[in-house]
Amino acid sequence: MGPCANCGEHFTGGYCPACGQKRLPPGLRLGAVLHEAVGTITHAEGPFWNTVRSFVRGPGAMTRAYVAGRRKAFVPPARYLLVAVGLYYLVRFLLDWDPVRSSFDPGTVDMDHPPPFMAVNLWTSKHVNLLLPLLVVVLATLDRMLFPRTALNWTERGVHYIYAVGSYVFAGTLLIVLYRLWPPLNFLGMLVAVGMLVAACISLHRRTAWNVVKALLMVPAAYVVYIILCMVIAAWTLGVPLAEVFLRPG
Repeated sequence: MGPCANCGEHFTGGYCPACGQKRLPPGLRLGAVLHEAVGTITHAEGPFWNTVRSFVRGPGAMTRAYVAGRRKAFVPPARYLLVAVGLYYLVRFLLDWDPVRSSFDPGTVDMDHPPPFMAVNLWTSKHVNLLLPLLVVVLATLDRMLFPRTALNWTERGVHYIYAVGSYVFAGTLLIVLYRLWPPLNFLGMLVAVGMLVAACISLHRRTAWNVVKALLMVPAAYVVYIILCMVIAAWTLGVPLAEVFLRPG
């Protein structure tokens, strides 16, 4: 039917046997470009939605399948988290929403010249993409300490929590629309995050009452450590004394 537009090989099927490129009509259309872009980022043709479905059905089972070698069925964990964070920033931009600014009455805080504690919070909100890996590290480390009998190493637990954090970022992004409609709903984001991470922790281990208690304690503790680390990093980056961040007047 003619030569391959990529390598010049003559073939008759739908895909070139030499380079593997699909036979395409000449020219470019917007729909094709968008489909290719989305597919490149998310593998939307199958693995992306399979990853979402598998996480919802059983995060622990999905992680164990991935660790056991079933890789093609799921989006790689780092890509999954990057797509989630990218979508989060896109929605924030489109809706002109910031979690810190929306939590304070503009009349009580000067956002143009914020006090040190507010400057630190604004910085952390702006750089969530750089800070979320810290949460994964903290979760994986505490999980390894509290659940030593589970036959997973630290890296494998880290993969599990990358998927968990990415999934709650997706869920939190969907909630932004509600926040814009009714700002008091901001607290839902933290509840969703904690709930999803607790569920992910429980699903990774043998389901006993003691393990459930440990999961309920571990996730809030991980968040406290994560927030402290974020504030220390932000204060150091901005040159703000830690005393002005943690000991600010009421």
